[in-house]
Amino acid sequence: MNLTIHRGTKEIGGSCVELKSANTRILIDFGMPLVGADKKPFDSNILKGKTVAELKSLKILPDISGLYENEEKTVDAILISHSHLDHYGFLHRINKNIPIYMSRGCKDLISIAYYFGQTQYDPRNAKAVPSWETFKIGDMEITPYLVDHSAFDAFAYLVETDKKRLFYSGDFRRHGRKGVLFENQIKKPPKNIDVLVVEGTMLSRDGDNSQNTEEAICGQLVKEFKQADDLILISVSSQNIDRLVSIYIACSKAGKIFVVSPYTAYILEQLKRKGITLPQFDWTGIKVYFAQSSHTRKLAEDKSLFKYKSAKITCEEIEAQRGNVVVLDSYYVRNKFAKKGLLKGATLIYSQWEGYLEGAEGFWEENDVSIKKIHTSGHVFLEDLKVFIKALNPGKIIPIHTFAAEKFREYWGDKVMMIDDGEEIEIF
Repeated sequence: MNLTIHRGTKEIGGSCVELKSANTRILIDFGMPLVGADKKPFDSNILKGKTVAELKSLKILPDISGLYENEEKTVDAILISHSHLDHYGFLHRINKNIPIYMSRGCKDLISIAYYFGQTQYDPRNAKAVPSWETFKIGDMEITPYLVDHSAFDAFAYLVETDKKRLFYSGDFRRHGRKGVLFENQIKKPPKNIDVLVVEGTMLSRDGDNSQNTEEAICGQLVKEFKQADDLILISVSSQNIDRLVSIYIACSKAGKIFVVSPYTAYILEQLKRKGITLPQFDWTGIKVYFAQSSHTRKLAEDKSLFKYKSAKITCEEIEAQRGNVVVLDSYYVRNKFAKKGLLKGATLIYSQWEGYLEGAEGFWEENDVSIKKIHTSGHVFLEDLKVFIKALNPGKIIPIHTFAAEKFREYWGDKVMMIDDGEEIEIF
């Protein structure tokens, strides 16, 4: 088996790994970069109107033969680890005859993103595969492992061929609501791993977050909500399902009403299924604020918005009980509230990566809103990464999804293989 990391050996985001045997070629992830060559945030506007050839010449798309639209297919399949754009964002550029595999939850979330125009990739033909059930692609055997991550239903993958075994960690952690998945994996790890391709996001984010568990975050939120006697807004991705659950639990314990958008209510409703309990718009303690956003308009056009009417709450009702509500923040919500003078004296709880807050502090200061940061990462902390690698005991370790690949050698020495984007190696 040969391995090529087309992007990710020296950066976070844009992950793309190729595995090739004598008879089979697959990719694991095909993501959009998070940063450009200058390490500044990637400007997706550069993609507009560009052909595959132009994007290859700009080194935005990796130069992979037999992958793209209008090319003869020589890639047999693509495995997607989870529903973040930096792992699937370029799928709309591939040859439509290449099968794509992912978890059911990943397919659901990408379908939602497509419905709201957040991605150009329509996953309706993607194959949703169950975790821990091995399937074959050519002469490769693939086993998906469900992992704890801030993305719902995220996978790691074990790939076996020619008596070689590679484990691709994807993005994962130990400290979320599904930490039991990590614990089970280190108790019964996959054996005889020749190469571990493993994320190292947090190795370049020293001090970025305290090592809080999701349960600890929930406890902090309970404390803040109970102490607050004025309006609270909370900033979090509507696709961070673990955090939404934490907020709902904290609101319930603090006697607050959790106010979400129709967009968030729709996501939670779409992910509802047997065996998975997620907060729903018709539960006690949840209300829906009909912000005039593109998401709300989309739901109105499809006549899906009406179902949330029973849970609707207005600006006037929020103002009347401003000490009793926690409102999910968005661009539309904050600007509407600012125009109506509702923000003065409010608190914003920021529950995302701090990098997203850059440039927005001025708005909150101008509107007399104090900011409190309560967050934990979606990625594995160093001490947990050590536990994970010790349990798997791979022959070789190859870093990915990190700006600090060189730090791996400090902890794992000669086991670490440092390779460059586009470099093909044989797994031996």
